[in-house]
Amino acid sequence: MAEIDYLSRVLPESLSPQEAAKQQITIDILTGTIHPGQRLIESKLCDRFGLSRPPLREIINQLASEGFVDLIPNRGAFAASFDSRIVGDILFLRNLLYPQAVRWAIERITSDELEVLMETFSFISFYTPTGNIDKLLRFTEGFDRLMYRACKDPEVRRTLEKYDLILKYTYQGASLPGNYAESLLSEYKAIYDAFTSKNPSAGAEAARKHLFYSTLRASRKV
Repeated sequence: MAEIDYLSRVLPESLSPQEAAKQQITIDILTGTIHPGQRLIESKLCDRFGLSRPPLREIINQLASEGFVDLIPNRGAFAASFDSRIVGDILFLRNLLYPQAVRWAIERITSDELEVLMETFSFISFYTPTGNIDKLLRFTEGFDRLMYRACKDPEVRRTLEKYDLILKYTYQGASLPGNYAESLLSEYKAIYDAFTSKNPSAGAEAARKHLFYSTLRASRKV
């Protein structure tokens, strides 16, 4: 079986202290634990994560370059805002970019990458009837990451991974419909079938349908 390496990179125990701190600060900003416009106090964050100032400042600079922190000269670093308008814009832009990424991935995927994608889909199928939504979402997220990698465009990959992260925590805790797992499986199977049949147009269309239902679920928060 092919190695599914994307899982180890997202598990907390696999992260360095600096990576774990960056991940948690990002999550805190997206969930509102750190309020929009709230100043990031270096000394408090250093104490919280057991870091010295140089790596903490590097984290803040990285977050600023990714749009999660606003750096204001002579004032400091402040949490960026992700209000409903910004999240709506992200949903719109993701709906444009994701189908193209799927199309390119089908055209450019290697045999090794396809093997891992196939194995990942088998886990999606396995966990769908179990009711373990956390595990199911871990593998659908992994499926998307593999597609982004396979499209061979680093900027598209970075952008979609950022959008996914923002949307994941923006809608965290929302209630899900009773048929959520089965619907998700059906949507991903259509994308998966396009990979196995090497049909980029079918993949893009399946991606658009998946995003339509995903956006509907998100906008209704159901």
